[in-house]
Amino acid sequence: MNDDHFDREAARRKNRKVIRSSTIISLLGAALFLLSGVLIYKLTPGPLEKQQAENTLQSRANLSFEMVQKDPSGHWLKLDHTPTSGEQISFRISSNQPLHISLISEPNQSHPRTLFDDIRIPPGENRIINFSDQDYRYTVKSSDQQMRFCLITATTTAELSEKLMVMQKKVSNIQLPEEHCTSW
Repeated sequence: MNDDHFDREAARRKNRKVIRSSTIISLLGAALFLLSGVLIYKLTPGPLEKQQAENTLQSRANLSFEMVQKDPSGHWLKLDHTPTSGEQISFRISSNQPLHISLISEPNQSHPRTLFDDIRIPPGENRIINFSDQDYRYTVKSSDQQMRFCLITATTTAELSEKLMVMQKKVSNIQLPEEHCTSW
């Protein structure tokens, strides 16, 4: 009977160890399953985000860019003459999607200079580039015989920074689409 008792006791201990081990393994498996479900849910974009991303990828940014000047009555008109020293000009932009832009100038066909690094332009037509509700104005200098202004555009700040770094490394003039540039 004593051996029987020890055998039963040993069988119970062994059974408890198996139950504990299988319970812990089951709980770990359930936790991993739940964690993977949460990660999949968090990392998978919703249908609206997918549609917006697809629309953004499918549609190329349509952009128009021109120099403008205020007339005496305060209306913005397209610049139709070569401005003289001291005149102020601004820039009107139209885009079908939000963009991050930097404006560069090439005075007298020299190396491009960055006039401002990064502003976000919402989609819309005929917007004057501005900072904090102040229209951006460029004052023409007496040395500005020929001027070319170009926009560097991107959909994100990081992409724009990368484009500007590449532009600064190039020795020759950058090649930008003509709709991104305006000149006199």
